Amino acid sequence: MDEPIYRMLGLCMKAGKLLSGNEQVSEGLKKRQAVLLIVTEDSSPRTKDEYIKAAERLHLPYRLFGEKERLGQALGKGVRTAALITDQGFGRAIAEKIDRRKS
Repeated sequence: MDEPIYRMLGLCMKAGKLLSGNEQVSEGLKKRQAVLLIVTEDSSPRTKDEYIKAAERLHLPYRLFGEKERLGQALGKGVRTAALITDQGFGRAIAEKIDRRKS
């Protein structure tokens, strides 16, 4: 059920519209170049809290979604706890897919 979302995240990565990994995500947040923050559901409570607080400070939409291992695989990387979408179209589409999955 989550596979289409992971595929879309992978496509977003290939298009160069996604930042992942702690350094890239932190830098993207500082530069305010994001439209959506994805934080994995299995991240530690401290990690989730840090990312969510940063998103709220910047009035940036965020979603809790997926697992660290699967997110990393979808992006062609190692384990990832967060991803930052920098494209409005991708951000909107991914947020809608995640929201629909939960209803």
